[in-house]
Amino acid sequence: MAIYVTKKHLSRRTVLRGMGVALGLPFLDAMVPAQTPLKNTAAMPRPRLCCIEMVHGAAGSTVDGSNKHYWSPEKEGRDFEFTQTLEPLQPFREYLTVISDTDLRPAGAYADKEEGGDHFRSTSVFLTAAHPK
Repeated sequence: MAIYVTKKHLSRRTVLRGMGVALGLPFLDAMVPAQTPLKNTAAMPRPRLCCIEMVHGAAGSTVDGSNKHYWSPEKEGRDFEFTQTLEPLQPFREYLTVISDTDLRPAGAYADKEEGGDHFRSTSVFLTAAHPK
């Protein structure tokens, strides 16, 4: 004889009420309703994307900074060595992709009335490579 627990779960609110303390509670396995696929719950892992633009005179955007590899690894490929600036990202190596030497030509002025806005446009262009209007 098999006994199945169905749709029973422990809510965060119940745990917090029982503890009588307000704190940031981490996700616990007991919070997922029994026999419910993880994809149907709020606990479903979500992919994340973080893009860092490094321009406007930052150390790595200069010729000297590029030559010393402040923001980009010296070696291409998966087994690159982390530079001093990238060192804090080492725990995320498995999820990290460094893209360097991109060209932001679409940030340039296409018409006389656009002159002088290259720095502002470069922020719009670095992820899309499309000239902003």
